[in-house]
Amino acid sequence: MSQVVVLCGGLGTRMTSVSGPGQKCMIPVAGIPFLGHVLDRVVNPPVDDVLLLAGHAGQSVQEFAETWCRRRPPSNHGRRTSWAALRPTVFVESAPAGPIGALRKAIDHLADEFLLVLGDVLPPERAELWLHLFRVLHETGAAAVMSVATEARSRDQGNVSIQGPWVTRYDKTVAAPYIDRGIRFLRRDALARHAGDLDGPFFGSLAERGELAQWSCDEPIVEIGTPERWRAACAALADPLTPQALLPGRVERPSQ
Repeated sequence: MSQVVVLCGGLGTRMTSVSGPGQKCMIPVAGIPFLGHVLDRVVNPPVDDVLLLAGHAGQSVQEFAETWCRRRPPSNHGRRTSWAALRPTVFVESAPAGPIGALRKAIDHLADEFLLVLGDVLPPERAELWLHLFRVLHETGAAAVMSVATEARSRDQGNVSIQGPWVTRYDKTVAAPYIDRGIRFLRRDALARHAGDLDGPFFGSLAERGELAQWSCDEPIVEIGTPERWRAACAALADPLTPQALLPGRVERPSQ
């Protein structure tokens, strides 16, 4: 099974001025919820299973999953998965558990290996993204792979150090030359062998033990962590044919 897991259950406290009590990944960007852009980027062949891990305001995620399924066109590429038949499963946690804690709660729904993405960070626009990370995992023999970018591609402090194909340190408290791109590929059994319900302890442990490989994808990071970044995402993803009324807070691109 070629599975994509999307974390979309966070409280999004920095975005409440925009989202109110709603779910952050459901905030509209260029006419659709941001989660729609994430799914459109990441769910490409050979993906045949999508699991959305929801929590806060999870009902809105469940409703959108059905809408997203219906608006996907049928596939003509002859592969085993047709878009019309691909329906995400939504697992709603009963209480906030952290990103890794959410995976632990949904352990029975996880494939042996899966691509993990964040519902508030846009994946890179690469064909067969699942396969890119799968290959790194198996070429290195790692327990997990983390996509990284240079610190300059983010508005946050770098948190990753690398050497060759490996992440040698993952620490959000210490400045580093690279940053977590928000795209990971994991073996499910790594959850049993490494502790922690948050990214820091879990991926930090993987890095310390030499089990975390890296895949560099040095392109601008589009995410909606703050109102300012949401407005930038609206500009970056705007369709020139989309009426501006559908793009609240839209930041205009500089004149060419």
